[in-house]
Amino acid sequence: CVKIKFMTKTNLSSQNFNQEDFGKQSQDFYEKIKDQLEKKDFGKYAALDFEAEKYWTGETATEALTKAKKDSPDKLFYLVQVGFPTAFNIQSSTVWF
Repeated sequence: CVKIKFMTKTNLSSQNFNQEDFGKQSQDFYEKIKDQLEKKDFGKYAALDFEAEKYWTGETATEALTKAKKDSPDKLFYLVQVGFPTAFNIQSSTVWF
């Protein structure tokens, strides 16, 4: 899975944010929905919100994240490419929307 963490300014200012917990809980949520996603969205990108147990898919990472940000503009999302092993993991970089 391609794993990229995208943050908003609101999330970065939170002193309670724990990146390791966020990654673990997001991965756990992905494992929960993995079979369902792989059947209908293999190869697409999925922006995950483990807290709401929601996800948004798109042909590109940008499309999935744009859909997610439209519904929840101040949330932090975990991005995966459905059905693929990790290609890269960005730990300290952020992308602002």
